[in-house]
Amino acid sequence: MIRAAFITNRGAVRLENQDAVLIADMVKNSDMNRFETAEITAYPACFAVVDGMGGRPGGAEAARLLTETCAEACAGGKFGQKFDPAEDRKVIAEILKEASERMYAESRKNPELSEMGATIAGLLIRENGAMAFNCGDCRVYRFQCGNDIEKLTKDHSVVQALLDMGHISEDEMRTHSRKNIVTSAVVALEAHEPEFYAREISRIDDDEYFLCSDGVWETIPADELRGFLSGPFPESADELLNALLSSGCRDNISFVWLANADAKSPSRNGRGDLAGASPQISASKALPSNPTSAKIPQAQRKSGD
Repeated sequence: MIRAAFITNRGAVRLENQDAVLIADMVKNSDMNRFETAEITAYPACFAVVDGMGGRPGGAEAARLLTETCAEACAGGKFGQKFDPAEDRKVIAEILKEASERMYAESRKNPELSEMGATIAGLLIRENGAMAFNCGDCRVYRFQCGNDIEKLTKDHSVVQALLDMGHISEDEMRTHSRKNIVTSAVVALEAHEPEFYAREISRIDDDEYFLCSDGVWETIPADELRGFLSGPFPESADELLNALLSSGCRDNISFVWLANADAKSPSRNGRGDLAGASPQISASKALPSNPTSAKIPQAQRKSGD
């Protein structure tokens, strides 16, 4: 069983929340004041953080369309029960393309939405394996208590390119003047196949996962994030949210923290059931996956910051 703590919040500065989160086949895209919890009992299960591109009309609508497309794919059984990385990549590509087509259809009805777009980071979990994926600069991390935090995804951004060329450090990505320019996103274009990154990973019982929007990782350095994730689950989610808000975070805040209820790690034993846990969610049936991609025509600035 997977335990999830999650939130999407407009942050300390923004007037609107343009993010969304996916927990199995449940979409949350309204402004939340504190984290909620869920227990996921069926596999495969899909989780995602989606970030509407701020500063553009329709950011919230783009996030909703992308998250709902993912949810429908999960609920519709598109991911198969068998762990098949090639098939999973195929389905991820199909989901992103379909979401782009839905955005394009909306933009045809309302030209003001022609520049709408969203980025995403997701995690597909089965009992015998998992796949992390992203399009844009939302991220998936893996964590084990007592160990370092590991980034499983790779950003599509100008600062990622600068990092790859050795011009800046990982930490400098957080504060660089071009940090908000992404090189791939799900946008309102006809026949658009967004470029994405996918990584298959083996599952270890004690592994925990943390999905977040750029508003989180740009505000909290990885070593500080590790400190929060080392705290009690799920109570430390509130501490992390408070730290993000008190820091004056200029972006929306969204994260999903996942832990295995059957983990044998002493650091996670003896904590009992989740306080205020929501009813059990039967995770969507199965989804297939496949990867095909094309870069968006030009780099996209996510906000006016």
